[in-house]
Amino acid sequence: MLDPIIVRLFISQIFMCYILLTLVPLKEPIKRNRIIIIIGVFLVTLANAIMIGSFGLADFYLRYFFLTLVVPLIILFSCVAVYRGPRLWFAFLSLEVLGSVAVINGIFVSYLLGGIDQPLADSLTRVLTYVLLLPFIFKFVRPQYRKMIATIKTGWWLLDLVLIISYALTYFVAFVPTPILYRPEYFVHTYITILLSLLVYFVIFMLFWEIESKINAERDKQLLAIQVVALEAQSSAIADSEEKVKIIKHDMRHQLAILSEQIEAGDLQEATRLLGHLDTKLKEITHPVYCANKVINATLRHYFALAIQNNIQVDAQLDIPEKIAINDSELAIVFANAIENAIRACSKIEDPTKKIIHASSRHLNHNLLIEITNPTVDEVVFGENGLPISTDKEHGTGVVSMRAFAKKNDAILDFSIENHTFVVRLVINSISSEI
Repeated sequence: MLDPIIVRLFISQIFMCYILLTLVPLKEPIKRNRIIIIIGVFLVTLANAIMIGSFGLADFYLRYFFLTLVVPLIILFSCVAVYRGPRLWFAFLSLEVLGSVAVINGIFVSYLLGGIDQPLADSLTRVLTYVLLLPFIFKFVRPQYRKMIATIKTGWWLLDLVLIISYALTYFVAFVPTPILYRPEYFVHTYITILLSLLVYFVIFMLFWEIESKINAERDKQLLAIQVVALEAQSSAIADSEEKVKIIKHDMRHQLAILSEQIEAGDLQEATRLLGHLDTKLKEITHPVYCANKVINATLRHYFALAIQNNIQVDAQLDIPEKIAINDSELAIVFANAIENAIRACSKIEDPTKKIIHASSRHLNHNLLIEITNPTVDEVVFGENGLPISTDKEHGTGVVSMRAFAKKNDAILDFSIENHTFVVRLVINSISSEI
């Protein structure tokens, strides 16, 4: 007959593996890495089972399972997980905190049924507890954790330390110096520590919601900044054009007189040269128009000017209507973030002939298809959700902002690498505005 500890070990690891595979984003190819995880979890669990059954080290396992079981699994997941280090530790510690509920429930049922270890009742209670926890994990923990790992770049070690302390407190009350089954007067204390641990866990997510609201506020500030940039660019262009018009008007009378004399004298070559000079001056008055929408055009003009200042070529063929059904400032932010990322990528390329940003769009059947490409020398890693993952703590919020725009407007946002070229594609449905 199997040792009850081994049975409970396999039950716990089955649920642990299943939950972690839904929580933790894996690298591509995801299917192969899932198989690696399943096999690895089985082998680590089997090794612990052999240690318990064949070598009689059950007490050693109960005291040091974090080292013999949890740490090897963290190392295993680190090999295939998109996010490693403290963000991965947080997922494991979350399961330890939540799993302690199942463990204590199982022991408590054993106590109620006779005060001795009841393997079958204990195991069934654990299974039932895990099943009841699954909806909470999938509907609350998983989406919040996925948002956190994509949004928060720093502070994870502190969050892990909080969970370690809360879990260690529960473990100390429940299993030191002996398991709580033999100290039933401490069940109340144990459940209080579990409730405190869950409260701490909830407070962590509340703090994240606060951070998320600040990020949204920052995004609103960015919207306002884009509008200000657009207005400043338009005002500057108008003022610059007006000044140049004044100068040309002042000189025009004299230049037309000279042109008339050259024509009368038959000096057509000089007349042609003077006309070319006048044409150049008139062109200086105009500014590039990339699309019909004024806010987006001003934003494009600003960021493409930054690219040109950095010796980056710009190829823009954009068809965006003047009136669109979505917030044009929000779409301008998408362009701003994409072009800013493209400038950053191009600045790392040594060959000046390869520094080029292509931006194109088509307005077709009330839909808008946008594509922005740039060469890249970086190795871009994509998450399970298809979004590029930034390893730079100072960057990465642009992609989050673009994803928020796509989600809000039911748009399709896609990132890819094609022949050392980073490609951003955005498809927006029903963009035409009824006038």
